[in-house]
Amino acid sequence: MAANIPKFASFRPKPKPVPEPSQEPQQHGKAERPSKETDRDVKRSQSPSKRSREKDVSTSKPYFSDRRGDADVLRYGTLNRYDIPPYHRYGHGFVLGLPLGLKIDRESSTYKKIYLKPATHRSQQRLLTDKHANRSGERMLRLVKASGSAPDFDQDFVFLSANGKRKRQDSDEDDEPTLEADYRGVEGPKSAEPADPDTQYESDAEVTIDAEVTRENSKLAHYTKEHPEDVSGWLALIAHQEAMVKLERPSVELTASDRAHLADVRIATYGEALKKIGNDSESQLKLYKGLMKEAERAWDSAKVASKWKDVLAKHPDSIDLWMMYLDFVQSRFTSFKYEECKAVFFKCIESLCMNTKDVLPAALLHILIRLTSMTHEAGYQELSIAIWQTLLERSILCPEGDATMEAFEAFWDSEVPRIGEPQAKGWKHHSSEDEPASVELDPLTEKNSSDSFFEDFQKRETEAMRRLVLPGRASDEVAGDDAFHTIFFDDISPYLKLIPDQIPTRMLVEAFLCFCELPPLSKFAAYQRDWWSDPFLQRHWSLSNPSRDKSSKFTQMLKRFSDCSSKSFQMTTELLFEQEFAVDGIGLEVDFIRRFLKTLVSDPSSDEAFGEYLLAFELRHYPREAFKTAKRLLKARSSSLRLYNAYGLVEARLGNSDKADQVFRTVLVMQASNSTSPNPKILELLDSWVWEALRRGERKHALWRLVSPHGSLPADYTQRQPDDTLIASTRTRLDEISERALLDQEHATAILSTSLSALLVYLTYDCKAERALEIHSHLSIWFTAHKAANSPSAELHAQSMARLLTYHVTHAPIVKPALIRTTLEPLISSFPDNTMLLSLYAANEARFSIDDRVRGLMHKNALQSTEERSVAGWAFAIHYETLKGSIAGSTSHSIRALYKRATEYSGAHCPALWKTYTQFELAQLVLEETKRPSKKPRRDGKKSKAEIRVDEAKQRVKDTFYAGLRNLPWCKEYIMLAFTDAKHVFSDEEKWRLSRVMLEKEHRLYVELDDEEAWDMAGAKGWISEHSLSR
Repeated sequence: MAANIPKFASFRPKPKPVPEPSQEPQQHGKAERPSKETDRDVKRSQSPSKRSREKDVSTSKPYFSDRRGDADVLRYGTLNRYDIPPYHRYGHGFVLGLPLGLKIDRESSTYKKIYLKPATHRSQQRLLTDKHANRSGERMLRLVKASGSAPDFDQDFVFLSANGKRKRQDSDEDDEPTLEADYRGVEGPKSAEPADPDTQYESDAEVTIDAEVTRENSKLAHYTKEHPEDVSGWLALIAHQEAMVKLERPSVELTASDRAHLADVRIATYGEALKKIGNDSESQLKLYKGLMKEAERAWDSAKVASKWKDVLAKHPDSIDLWMMYLDFVQSRFTSFKYEECKAVFFKCIESLCMNTKDVLPAALLHILIRLTSMTHEAGYQELSIAIWQTLLERSILCPEGDATMEAFEAFWDSEVPRIGEPQAKGWKHHSSEDEPASVELDPLTEKNSSDSFFEDFQKRETEAMRRLVLPGRASDEVAGDDAFHTIFFDDISPYLKLIPDQIPTRMLVEAFLCFCELPPLSKFAAYQRDWWSDPFLQRHWSLSNPSRDKSSKFTQMLKRFSDCSSKSFQMTTELLFEQEFAVDGIGLEVDFIRRFLKTLVSDPSSDEAFGEYLLAFELRHYPREAFKTAKRLLKARSSSLRLYNAYGLVEARLGNSDKADQVFRTVLVMQASNSTSPNPKILELLDSWVWEALRRGERKHALWRLVSPHGSLPADYTQRQPDDTLIASTRTRLDEISERALLDQEHATAILSTSLSALLVYLTYDCKAERALEIHSHLSIWFTAHKAANSPSAELHAQSMARLLTYHVTHAPIVKPALIRTTLEPLISSFPDNTMLLSLYAANEARFSIDDRVRGLMHKNALQSTEERSVAGWAFAIHYETLKGSIAGSTSHSIRALYKRATEYSGAHCPALWKTYTQFELAQLVLEETKRPSKKPRRDGKKSKAEIRVDEAKQRVKDTFYAGLRNLPWCKEYIMLAFTDAKHVFSDEEKWRLSRVMLEKEHRLYVELDDEEAWDMAGAKGWISEHSLSR
C-alpha cells in the first residue's frame, strides 16, 4: 500500500538549518603559529572569490548537472584560475605531539633519521649573491698520511686501516684502554669525528681566510706601534684595509659605499701615520700621495683643493705630487676653465724649476705633453701644433751663429714654411730672402639657411676642426677673421721659457711622437712607459673591426686578439715594423709626419733610430718608396748596421725574401773580417736573418744560419745537418756573450743572445719547447736574484719567450696547451698589462671555451689590483669580452660591466676610453632599434616592450655621455659626440645646454654660438628664461 502513495516534493522533509558560526571560532592552535602564517590565513578568509563560492554552493544538492558550460572557457580559452579553490597543506613539516615551534629539517633529514629545527621563517639565501649560499653543509675530508713502519709482507693478512688496533701483548696489560670505537658497539660515531678512521676533517677554508686576514691586520697594527717611523709598515697596513672591508662581503667587488668607507678608514690611517712618521721627506711624500688619492674619493672638491694647497706648500719640489694636482685640476668639472687650468700648468713648471736644482727633462716634457694635449683637445689645435714646431725648430734646426730669441722671432714672423710643412728648410737654413709659405685652402662652407640651427653648427664646426689644424698666417684668406687661427710669436713665446735649451734631441722627438699618439722609438727609455700609459694622453683609439675570417687556426685567433685598441709592450725593431702609425687622433696629415722625419734624418749626425723609424713609417704608408728611402739613408751612412737591419726587414715585409737574405748575408760577411766575436748590432742582424727563414718554414736553413754568424754557409748545407761540434761551439759563444753583457749591465744584448741560444736548442732537439724554455729560465732566475723580475728588461725577455712559443704553436706537429699556459701565467702575473702576453694566452685558451681561464686570469689580475691596472689592461679585457661572443658567455651586460669598472678606476679620465664606451652604447641602441618589429603605436596608447627597450638604450647612451662629460671637462671633441654620432639621441634643448657648457669651459668654437641670433632662437624655443634672455 505504501508503494501506491504518490510522492510529492511538498512531503519531503525540510533540510536542517545551517548552524550559525560561533562568536569565538576555534583557533586550532593558531595562537602558537607564526604571525606570517596567521596573516596569510586572514587574507585567504577575506578573499572575495571564496565568499562568492560559499554563496553559490547548494546545500540541498551534493551536485548538479551543468548544461550550459563554463563561459570563461570561451572568454579566456581555459579555466578561470580565480574560480579554482586554493589548496593548502596545513601542518606541513610539523610533527604530531610536538609543539608547533619545531619543524622537520628537510635538508638534514634522511630516510633513516629526522632532524628538527625551529619553525622560524628566515629569508632564503640567494645563490648568486650570498657569500655563504654555495657553501656545502658537509665538511671536506682528507686522508691521513699513514705513519709507522712499513708493512710486513710475510704476514698472511693485511690491516684494512692504518689506524687499526694493535695486537694485544703482555706488555700492554697496564696500558690505558684504547679510545677507538668498536664496530659492535651501540654508540654511533662522534659528531666531531668522521666515520672513516683514515680521514679527518679539513679546516673551514672561509673561516681560516677570515682569521688570517684579521690576524694579519693585528700584526701590521702592532708593527706600526712598535716602529712608527717605518713607512713600509704603514703602507702595508693601509693596503690591507681593503681585505678587511671585503670580509663578510657577498662579492669581491666593492660597492660605492664600501669604497667610500674604505677611503675614510685609509684617510684616518694616513693622518695617524703622518703624525708619527717624523721629518723624513721621502716617507711623507709616499703618505701624502696615498692620502690625496683617497681624499678625492671621500671629500668634496673644495675640501680637496684646500688640502692640495697645504700639501704643495710643504713639498713644492715633488714632481709626483704636482702631477697628481694637475690631474685633479684638469678633471674637476665644477671649476674647470681652460685659462685657469693652463695657468696651473705654468705655475707647476715654475715651482719645480725654482725649488729643484736639477729638474729631470723627462718630467718637464711630460708636463708639456699634458699641457699641449689639453690645449689641442680644448679646440686650440693650431696653437698646440705651433708650440711643438717652435720647440723642434729651436732644438733640432737651431743655427750655429745667431740663435737668440730675437732671431727666432724674426724667423717665425717671416711666415716661411716651418718644420713638417711643404718646402720647409728649417731655421738653420733660413735667410731673409726666403718667401713666405703660400698655402691655398678651399673656402669653408657657408651657412645654409635651409639647415636647422644645430645642423648648421655641426656641419661647419666639424669641417673647421678637420681642416684648420696647422697654425695660420696673417696672409691666409681662410678663417682670416678667427683670432685663434693665426698664431703670432707672442702667442708661443711663453711656452719657450718652460723647457730648457739643453733637452736631448731624442727625448724631445719622442715627446712629439707621444703628443701625436705615434709609437715610441725602438730603443727603450725609462720615460716611455710613463708617457704612453698616461690616461690623459690617450685621446683616440682606432676602433678595431673583428676579422670576418672565423677560422679556428691559431694564427687567425692570435691576430684577432692582438688587434686591441690600446697596446702595451716593450718596443723592439721587429715590432716597430708591425705598427699601424695612425695619425687620426691628432688630425695631422701623414705627409706632415713624413716630412718631419725626413728633416730629422737629413742631418748625418742624427740618431740612427730616426732613420729606422722613418723606414717603418714609410713601409706602412708609402710601401713603394720605402726601399728607395733606405738606399738613400745607407748611401749617407754606409756603416750603420741598424739601418741595414731595417732595410732587410723592409724587403722581407714587402715579400722580397731573396733580396732580404742578400742584405743580411752581405752585411754579416762584411763584418766577419772586422770583428772576431759578434757585437750586439751583429746579433740583431743574425736574429732577423734566422727568423726570416723560420717564417718561411725553412727550419734547416734557420739552423744553419744560426751556427753561421758570419754569413758564410757551406755549399751542401741543404743536404746535411750541422755537426755537434759546430752547434756546441755556437752555443758556448752565445753563452759567453750573454754573461759578458750581464756583467756590463747590457740587458738587451743578454736577452738577444739568450734567445738565440734557446732557439738553437729548440731547433737541435727536434722542436722541444721544454728544452728551450730551460735556457730562458736561467736568465729569469738572474733577473729575480738581482731584484729585477718586474723591470722593463725582464718584460722584454718575457716577450722573447712569447715569440718562441708563438712559433712553436704554429709550426710544431704536437703542441701541449698546458705548456703554453704554465709558461705564460707567471709572466702575465709579473706584467699583467702586456698585451702581447695576454693575446698569446687568449689564443691558446680559445680552444677550451668551457673552462674560461682567460676571464679568470683577467679577473684575478684586475680585481686584486684595480687601482694599479693600466688603461691598456682594461682595453684588452673589453676587447677579449667583445670577441668571445654570446655563445661563449659574453653579452652586452658583461661588456658594459667592464666599461663601468674601467671608467671607475684608471680609465676615469681617459678620453679614448669614454669615447669607445659611448660608441658601444650607441651601437647597442642601433641593435635595439633594428629589433623593433613594428613602428605602429598600440591602440591603448601604451608603449610596447620593444619601444621600452629602445628608450632604455637611449637613456643608457645619455647616462654614459654625461658620466664621461663630468670626467672630461676639457675635451671638446667628446662633447661634439652629442652633435654628431649621437645627435638623434639628444634633443635640441639638451644640445643648447651642452653648447653652454663648452662656452663655460672656454672651449674654442669656430662657429659663433653666443651671438644675439643664437640667444633669440633659444628664447623663441623656450630653452631659456626671460631673465637669461635680457642678460
